[in-house]
Amino acid sequence: MLTNTHPSIPGPMHGPKSGPDPLAEIRAARAFLMRLIDRYCPDLEHLVLHIGPLAAAERLRSGDIPGILREQVTPDGVRAAAAAVEVDAETSARCGARLLIPEDEQWPTALAATMGIPGAQGMWVRGRAGLEMLSQPSVVVSGARAASGYGIHVATDLAGELSGAGRVIMSGAGFGIDAAAHRGALAAQGTTVAVLPCGIDRAHPSAHEHLLDRIAENGLVVSAQPPRTMMTRARVLDRNRLLAALGDATVVVEAAARSGVLHLAGAANASGRPVMAVPGPVTSALSVGTHRLIRDGATMVTGSGDVIAGLRQPWYP
Repeated sequence: MLTNTHPSIPGPMHGPKSGPDPLAEIRAARAFLMRLIDRYCPDLEHLVLHIGPLAAAERLRSGDIPGILREQVTPDGVRAAAAAVEVDAETSARCGARLLIPEDEQWPTALAATMGIPGAQGMWVRGRAGLEMLSQPSVVVSGARAASGYGIHVATDLAGELSGAGRVIMSGAGFGIDAAAHRGALAAQGTTVAVLPCGIDRAHPSAHEHLLDRIAENGLVVSAQPPRTMMTRARVLDRNRLLAALGDATVVVEAAARSGVLHLAGAANASGRPVMAVPGPVTSALSVGTHRLIRDGATMVTGSGDVIAGLRQPWYP
């Protein structure tokens, strides 16, 4: 069996007080599949959907690699993934993380009917909050890393007001608007979730290690990447797609013409989530992206009331 060659992968129900994990075999299988391919792979997802995670993992471990996966999966890669999972289990246990999988009762409702997103095999989570937080009403607040004082002020106030209205604030823990959104929620004694583009045991950016620890005290830190994984541009894009799918809406506060946060807005639209944007000075380069979103149909946000009112208005550019 798959679990005979792996240490126990920490899960939501796994621990000395809760008894044995009834999903241990499936959790181990999904941990292996997450390690097998570097990033989200629709062909692997289709295989898992067709035969299930246990059968898919056993088939690939035995060397029976389907033709559609042969360019992405090699026998050496299978062996490396199996060895890596053993270390992942130890690393996750040390940092207090657990692997949440679709078979868990706490799997986010927003993802239950969503196909084609990173995190399809599972998500590593750490934090003191209950995992049901991932299914509570939420808003993604993100924007420019090199944010202006205006953008920081707006993001902080907006996150605080939305927290007071009972919304979980989600963001990517980056510099600028992301950090302001998390801090605004924390200052309002609200709850916030950070979604990382790297392993759950890492801080990205490293300067935000303390912020991530503060988020984990009352909220959650989430990653679709296995422990010890480094950040890459491709993983940032995958993170954006997962973040957009988790939130009920995405609010962009400041974005330059080629800002990466515009990819997040596009991912939210592709997931059928409302996209909103905060206007700024017409003389500011950091307003070009948000003004373009508004011009293309995103809801203009001047306060938390606009966000609440626009939560069920999808954006169709």
